[in-house]
Amino acid sequence: MHILESYALQNDLKIDKASVYEKYFPLAIDKFITIDTSNLGTSALVYDHWQLVVDLIHPKLEEEGIKIIQLGNKDCIPLRQCYMTLGQCNFNQKAYVLRKSLVHACPNNESSHLASVYNKKSVVLFSNNCYPSQFLPYWTDKDNLEILKPYSSHKPSFNPNENPKSINTIKPEDVAKKILNLAGIHTFAPEFKTVKIGNSLRRPRIESALTHLLDAQKLGVSSLIMRMDLNFDEEALCKQLDSCVCSVITNRPLSDKILNQYHKKIVELVYYIEDDNDPAFIKKTKEKSIQYLMRSRKKEEQTNDFKLDYLDYGLVERILPRSQNDFEELKDLKNLYYKSTHFIVHNNKFYPNTAAFLRLDHGSSTMEHEPYPVIDDPLFWEEEEHFHFFVKK
Repeated sequence: MHILESYALQNDLKIDKASVYEKYFPLAIDKFITIDTSNLGTSALVYDHWQLVVDLIHPKLEEEGIKIIQLGNKDCIPLRQCYMTLGQCNFNQKAYVLRKSLVHACPNNESSHLASVYNKKSVVLFSNNCYPSQFLPYWTDKDNLEILKPYSSHKPSFNPNENPKSINTIKPEDVAKKILNLAGIHTFAPEFKTVKIGNSLRRPRIESALTHLLDAQKLGVSSLIMRMDLNFDEEALCKQLDSCVCSVITNRPLSDKILNQYHKKIVELVYYIEDDNDPAFIKKTKEKSIQYLMRSRKKEEQTNDFKLDYLDYGLVERILPRSQNDFEELKDLKNLYYKSTHFIVHNNKFYPNTAAFLRLDHGSSTMEHEPYPVIDDPLFWEEEEHFHFFVKK
């Protein structure tokens, strides 16, 4: 039974068509679809892959002169290639925008029901924390409605804060295809099929190989990560720290001068412990109140020796070597490709991971890149959280 029917039954009331009082909202465009990324304070409804959906549908919509408007509250992450209304539309203004929209896409939030008042063509995403049949947009015709939900053999969790979020298992190309079909565009045929999306894909990670000064603001990140383990250049590190706050990854101790002068600008320090290491460096780092992590890629026996040496300073995390077959979704797959949001900047080129950088492969002038074949290297799989994996059809 739909929740609206349940309320009607309990209160002995008849269900009628809803009406909404609209308020004008200025729009610079006439032909558009809407995507509402708000979640009603329920993290289980936060779909992390809306940007991937937009990247897929934008070229096709542009061919037809159709734009994208993003609705939502001020806490929503802005989507590229969209007109922004985040935090600007109240409920009544949102109704005005939705009435003019060609297609509406959203998770199971209030706007799905608001669009239903207008029998608007809609794509609605559900997580596995409810029965979708109980919350469908009530006044939308079946021909105008596409419902996407995770595949699961389990009953709904009814948990508003799922971890991991089941809604994220919905593939972005499936969402894109439903939106475009409702918009009357039937030429969408992606060459690749999603098999896995890393949990950190939506959070870009920019690392510097210290070949030149970078502007964190222009790159769209709050701070940079300096890869001193790839290019130990203390002079370049000082120049970057003069410019912005940074995190530092190193396998060699930094000088006392840097720790003394820049300790307030080092957000975090990651120390990879090698054969030639120095516990006194971590002692000084701790004295300067710099947050730090200690890691080792050595075998278990040698890492255990390191743990004794650094016992007074915390845990030493051992990084286990992994391969493709260590990931259930990727096991034994052929023609496997990836896209990345983890970049190492070297000589004005963006390399999509450490393994690619060490080979000087797949460098590009921007952070936009085509899918590349995966690299069979443990360093590559260390960074899989920032990758979108595909198989070629």
